[in-house]
Amino acid sequence: MRVGCRCGPIGSVDFLDDLHRAELAPIIWLQGWPEAVRPVLELVSVFGTDTFFLLCLPVIYWCVSPALGLRLGLTVLAAATTNAIAKLVGHQPRPYWIDARVAGMTPESAFGLPSGHAQISTAALGKLAVAVGRPWARWTAGALVALICLSRVYLGVHFISDVVAGVLLGLAVLALSEWLERPLTQWWLRQALWVQLAASAALSCALLGAAALAAVPYAGWTVPAGWSSAGEIAPESPDTIVALSGVLLGTLAGASIMYWLGWFDAGGPMRLRAARWLLGSLVAGLIWYARREFLPPTGVFTYVGYAVLALWVQAGAPVVFIRLGLMSRARQAQAVH
Repeated sequence: MRVGCRCGPIGSVDFLDDLHRAELAPIIWLQGWPEAVRPVLELVSVFGTDTFFLLCLPVIYWCVSPALGLRLGLTVLAAATTNAIAKLVGHQPRPYWIDARVAGMTPESAFGLPSGHAQISTAALGKLAVAVGRPWARWTAGALVALICLSRVYLGVHFISDVVAGVLLGLAVLALSEWLERPLTQWWLRQALWVQLAASAALSCALLGAAALAAVPYAGWTVPAGWSSAGEIAPESPDTIVALSGVLLGTLAGASIMYWLGWFDAGGPMRLRAARWLLGSLVAGLIWYARREFLPPTGVFTYVGYAVLALWVQAGAPVVFIRLGLMSRARQAQAVH
């Protein structure tokens, strides 16, 4: 039985088919663990999602350190976007799609290789560990990533090779982030605001273009009959990459505008920080709800909705906080240090 995608070079497809078959037995064994393990690993799995990190980032950005929040946010975006494109390049199934013996405990509609949870958690937790700069932070990050990887295999949504590939790509994103962050930031801040905004739009569009190119070799592709265990899936859906492109535009443009306005200080009494988080999260929730309930679920509206949401987090909320006396302005130099 062929379990992989029959669209790539025959040799690579045969190798992945054989590898996937070999990896089914360990997954089935893991799923034989006591049922009490399941809720624990389902909870652990949540900590590896891009949604989780993107929900936590405003707290860091508004209430702890805007520079760290922005750097961490861009790292998460880099990991999430490269993962979405890599999935389109690979076109590989998830374990429960190809074998009914594997239970898909958290059904997924996107392709499986590489694991997004593994890649995003490796890059994001690694970034935090580097920022802390202590050995315990590195060990804690490594342990959490290992647990997240285990959870994804146990839940039947990833092969072991998927999470290994995700970790390796996450490390690559982290390494590139550490290497390029300072020179790119310095270059960006030397540009006029209109150049920054134009570059934000260009990078966002380039991401959409890269995703489109990744899908070109698979023109006319349909879900293989051997993936019958997957149920109704749409793994080629552009929704994720469109949403991430909108978030990228809003994040870069919003941070550029906020820097031009003078940046801000995330310090202050705990009551002010709590008020920022409550107000900012309330408005963000309203934007997200309005996008979901009142805008058509098409590409353009999804893109604009997520761009507006990110723009609120990066610039809209800080401006409102300053006007309401919940936050003070800061020198521009603090934006990069």
